[in-house]
Amino acid sequence: MSATEKPKAIFSPRWFVSVGALAVCGAAFGYLTGDWLAERFPHGGGFGYLAEQGYPPLTIISLFFGSILLFIYASSAIIYALAISNRSIAGNRALTGGLGNSPSSRKAYPYILLFYVAYAAVFGIITLYEAPLNLPTSFAWPMFLIGLASGVAMVWSGLKLWFLLDEFFRAIWVEACALASFIMLVIVLIVASAISIGLLPEVTLYTGLVLYQIIYLIAYGYVAAKRDPNMLEMGEPEDA
Repeated sequence: MSATEKPKAIFSPRWFVSVGALAVCGAAFGYLTGDWLAERFPHGGGFGYLAEQGYPPLTIISLFFGSILLFIYASSAIIYALAISNRSIAGNRALTGGLGNSPSSRKAYPYILLFYVAYAAVFGIITLYEAPLNLPTSFAWPMFLIGLASGVAMVWSGLKLWFLLDEFFRAIWVEACALASFIMLVIVLIVASAISIGLLPEVTLYTGLVLYQIIYLIAYGYVAAKRDPNMLEMGEPEDA
């Protein structure tokens, strides 16, 4: 920083707008979820209901963190949808995972939006079936078709993004995935050993899926920060 350069404000107007946007998304998601649960369980529901039904604590914890992950994916889809037409949101690299407002990034946003919508749909269906809510059998085919279409959309948008984004972001994705997979493998071996000698109850695949996603998000932030310390700051870099 030169002598004539002004230091960056820690809490800039863009920071407040970003936090406000996330708060609005969170409030809307919470309201809709709470309203749905109130209709579904008029005499009480949620995680307390699952405990009363005899669900294992690990399953309840997994569903809790799974709900948080669903909120993150839904919020991400909304953010990337706004970033397609709003340059101010696109320029906020903390919201867009470091992509910013470059031409290649703006081309990628529609595919990232599609990926998050599809991923949220698939993960939402898996979550519904992890916590049986007495869904009618007529839901089976619609759920299957939504899951199938979402799976195809995820693969297609993922391939598009792989060739659209530059080598820098591809390297971050691969590194973060490899780091998360290695950590998860160690955890799986430890947990499997503990289960085999009776120290832990059996763990569902859903619990493992939730844990892997949390580890991956942490690994992505770690790898991104190591490769570019300014990547996740609120705004475009100085030389953009």
